[in-house]
Amino acid sequence: MLKKSKSLLRHALPDDYNTTSSTLLCRSADATPEIKDESVQLIVTSPPFLDIVNYVGDNWLRNWFCQCEPEAGKLWQLRKLEDWTEKMTASLQEMSRVLKPQGRIALEVGEVRKGKLKLEEQIILAGQAAGLTVEYTLINSQSFTKTANCWGVRNNTRGTNSNRIVVFKK
Repeated sequence: MLKKSKSLLRHALPDDYNTTSSTLLCRSADATPEIKDESVQLIVTSPPFLDIVNYVGDNWLRNWFCQCEPEAGKLWQLRKLEDWTEKMTASLQEMSRVLKPQGRIALEVGEVRKGKLKLEEQIILAGQAAGLTVEYTLINSQSFTKTANCWGVRNNTRGTNSNRIVVFKK
């Protein structure tokens, strides 16, 4: 970790880099009152894939490194598609609030439940309900299960077999 940190920090920050302008929030994206209306040009995110990944448990090192303690109950992991879509609609409404006119949101989702459920279809509905316009969807398929592969599942039927990026415009 020390070697990687040194490598990443080997170049000085640009003179115009403002270290006081960032905000780190460790919670759901559906409530971000610290962010001003129409103040963000681009949002890039990958929301939870239903009940597929334990984001709190799997990101403990990242959270520790960022000195971030996720607020209890604020990171959600939902089993029902209806609940997930409702939460994503609320999150996209909040993202739309902070997004500048003509700003963009890029959301990376995947297919779940052995490829039968393609989350980009639901995220498009959620974005439209939030008043956003779909600009395009990019699907990157691969011949291995990227999520399951790290746990030794190599059957190309379980896990996430693609990246699906939906780009919205305000």
